[in-house]
Amino acid sequence: MQKLNGLKRNIVVCLIVGMLAGGMGVRSYAAEVVGEQIVEQISTNDIDGTIIDGSYVLKSRNVRCTVEKNGNVTYTAAFHNTLPVSDDGLLYLFELAPYEYDIKEGTKVIDYKNIEQFGSQLSFTFPVNFRQPDTRLYSKFAIGIKSGGVIYMVTEPTYITNPEALAWNTLARSSRNKKSTQGEEFNNIFMDGTFGPQVAGKFKTLQVLNTGDSKALTHPMARKDAQRTDLKKIRKPMYYMFNASDEEGVKALATTMEYYVANSKGGENWIIGNEVNTRLWNYMAWTDWNTYIKEYTQVFRVMYNAIMSTNANARVYVCIDQIWDRNLTPSEKEYYQFIDGKDFLEKFQGLIKLEGDIGWGVAQHPYTNPMGYAKFWDMSGCKNGNIYAAQVAAGEIVTFQNLSVLTDFMKTPTMLDANGNVRHIILSEIGLSNKQGSEIQAAALCASYAAVVDNPYIDEIIYLPAYSDPGMDASLDGFSQSIYNEMDGVNSMQYLEWAKSYIGVHDWSEIIW
Repeated sequence: MQKLNGLKRNIVVCLIVGMLAGGMGVRSYAAEVVGEQIVEQISTNDIDGTIIDGSYVLKSRNVRCTVEKNGNVTYTAAFHNTLPVSDDGLLYLFELAPYEYDIKEGTKVIDYKNIEQFGSQLSFTFPVNFRQPDTRLYSKFAIGIKSGGVIYMVTEPTYITNPEALAWNTLARSSRNKKSTQGEEFNNIFMDGTFGPQVAGKFKTLQVLNTGDSKALTHPMARKDAQRTDLKKIRKPMYYMFNASDEEGVKALATTMEYYVANSKGGENWIIGNEVNTRLWNYMAWTDWNTYIKEYTQVFRVMYNAIMSTNANARVYVCIDQIWDRNLTPSEKEYYQFIDGKDFLEKFQGLIKLEGDIGWGVAQHPYTNPMGYAKFWDMSGCKNGNIYAAQVAAGEIVTFQNLSVLTDFMKTPTMLDANGNVRHIILSEIGLSNKQGSEIQAAALCASYAAVVDNPYIDEIIYLPAYSDPGMDASLDGFSQSIYNEMDGVNSMQYLEWAKSYIGVHDWSEIIW
């Protein structure tokens, strides 16, 4: 009898899908992009309002969507205001793809319930179909109501917010030092559409980069034909925006990430892209920054769910550079090349919170300003040194010298995680130039380590000591290498005291804040 009732219900749902697709209009008022106004709204309100035919229809943001280990998803929404008058007395639960923001013809109906069955709160339960072709792990869900022949969305589309509940890998994270080295504990994964070998177990932090070689993995507006018509061209992009803008892209992202996470024995930290607040390092043809961040957020959500549903104790990071709060305007050329890290994170968090808050973290690159000048405590030998120093002092640029600018921002209420905690922060790339000499380089290395060793909000700093480029040579010689090796060892204080003496300060707070 239960199987018969279930079959009948499935038939009814299919009939409803047909009626919704063919017999009525559809409307949605979900945000297509996030702007400053929406970011402000979601920090204070649980509902969003839209005027329809002279009445005020409210869209609830008080939604919870979680999955259990057995694969059952529970979607619960609370309604504190009057819903539109229903044509049929039903509320429908719709399934949307990451790139869908409207209920439209053909949008999947998972289930429906009679309005009379609930009071101010309504719950649906359905299977996630984990690791199956029709998986819902990467979908978002919204409730709609038919009123006046039109379907109105009455809840914000929301993803499953605890994909880690499905993970087979629940091993505790390994203990970590504050100091790490690229190439030893850190490595890049270059995604080109092929499935590489197993990632070595020693790499605890892995950065995922799109080479642009795979059409499916690369956003349509980052492919070669889009580059040719780009009105704000970027010469020689380094890496490319991943693709979560269509079904093919979502499937490719999910499959690829599931593979790499399952085949990385030690991968605990996953960084999605490199310096994604700059189009040079995460290229997409120019539209506007809201659209750019929306597309990245879709990518991040898919990858986050793939990672966390495989390794329950992983952490997933957004990567930004040191440009923090320059407030460029469209009249300036640089406006089209990068967005301030602060603005990027605000808009990113606005979208994440709107569709179900998750535990993302920040991976920042706190290079000196400018990158090729290591003697940050004395800018007299640097061309335009007073300008660079003023940028750091004003918080326009975040280096290891002024990390409090970043951490104070991440402590603000709108940036805290869903449990009210400061999000995890790592400094995932930094090298110090050797141009001014080995002793200056070594002293700067010690200063950068001193800036984080007792900072409770910085989990780790990852150095790039072998990097050599015409723009900056951060490679170490015998002396600076020995300092680097020992500055976090048992005699750490001895080396840090040497650096303070060399620099000419009694306390680090004189040059670091």
